[in-house]
Amino acid sequence: MKYTVQIFALFFVLSFVSFAQEDDDVYRYAAGLSKAFQNAANRAIPATVKVLAHLRTQEELKSLRIQAPAVRTSRDSRQPGDETGTAMIIDPGGILLTNNHVIAKGKEIEVELPDGRKYFVKKYRHDPETDLAVMWLDLPAGDEIPYVEFGDSDKTALCEWVLAIGNPFELDSSVSVGIISAKGRSLGAIQRTEFFQTDAAINPGNSGGPLINLRGEVIGINTAIISRGTGANQGIGFALPSNNAKWVAQQLISKGKVDRGWLGAVTYPVTPWEAKRLGVKPNTGVVVDYTVQKSPAEKAELEQDDVILSFAGQPVNAVYQLQRCVERAEIGKSHRIVFIRNGKKYAVEVDIELLPPSSGPAMLIGGGAQSYLDGPLGLQVLQANDQILNRLNIKGKQGVLAINVTQGGIGDKSGLKNGMLITQVNGTPVPTREAYVQARGASSLSDGIVMTIVLPGGTETKITVKLVE
Repeated sequence: MKYTVQIFALFFVLSFVSFAQEDDDVYRYAAGLSKAFQNAANRAIPATVKVLAHLRTQEELKSLRIQAPAVRTSRDSRQPGDETGTAMIIDPGGILLTNNHVIAKGKEIEVELPDGRKYFVKKYRHDPETDLAVMWLDLPAGDEIPYVEFGDSDKTALCEWVLAIGNPFELDSSVSVGIISAKGRSLGAIQRTEFFQTDAAINPGNSGGPLINLRGEVIGINTAIISRGTGANQGIGFALPSNNAKWVAQQLISKGKVDRGWLGAVTYPVTPWEAKRLGVKPNTGVVVDYTVQKSPAEKAELEQDDVILSFAGQPVNAVYQLQRCVERAEIGKSHRIVFIRNGKKYAVEVDIELLPPSSGPAMLIGGGAQSYLDGPLGLQVLQANDQILNRLNIKGKQGVLAINVTQGGIGDKSGLKNGMLITQVNGTPVPTREAYVQARGASSLSDGIVMTIVLPGGTETKITVKLVE
């Protein structure tokens, strides 16, 4: 009995030591992670600035004070209606990067560093296609300012830890932590880039601020959120990848504008159904829907149902990847496209041209077609002309073509896909863009919207689009 008690006591002591050891290990791991967050934030915060886009210039404010001397002023330079946001210093010479929508309405732009120093912006250049802007500070000689370091956003992994830094609701230098929830997201309003999705809290005022990795490197620019009614974070935020932002910023800095390459091929993903039809692997390459008349793609004799596998040696497995490769390709030079046609692999040299200034969806189709952004459904519609209908092999129908369907949006979840022809909305014919806009205005997502759809080839079906809570 004596030995039994001693053995039990020894087991109890060893168990206690084991549990205590486990607790210590957990604490050390948590403390280590917390320290990694601190180190990363401390690297980026000094170069993350608050932006004030003043709706009135200082001269206009002086005039107002002269006319109304009783108007109170404060030490804060903010005025009613000023836009606030975030930017990051990307060059010690006083060059900053932010979102275009942060400064677009400002007549005069001021920034404040975390250490309290304030500077006015002397000039800026913007790229509405990606909602990015580069600003130059009126920096006195001898002033030294910190700047951020960029990471390689292409190497950023799903579920990787990230930190969002900015000035949400004018709360300066705030930090939130989350992970990369998804990659390659698209937003209907910004079509020249893909986005990271993150659950790191992004709120009004965070726009233009950095999304950083645990090394303190900028891998994204916080740009947008999904929020139903509140305008605040609900766990779904979007950041523009830093590699895309660097390329745009370099163009704006060196040329004051962004020159993009143009192929002129409208493509869509290789879905399982398309893979079976074309005899290729799912999610491998992108399918050519049609080529624009007199475009590089048409001149290279690319055809409908060609599956593009690579561009200039870069693998292509998503539409945004092809777009990114083409946009950054050297203009006026030949680039090799590898593709599959009728089960056989081919290669062709394509001379990339400068993207025409008006090349939105309407220009790509030709014939003066007009598009409409249906934000709630997460897609654009384009009035279908004879050229579109012929390429889709649809006869005797009129309607609007679904394009730029946002992945994960209401339309996408309901079954709407790029290339579908919408002929009716709740039984109302929509042969034109205007008819679609009017019919949509009379419809309700909560009640459900029944759309009559014609698929490429002429098959007709119906899809009900409904808001799902």
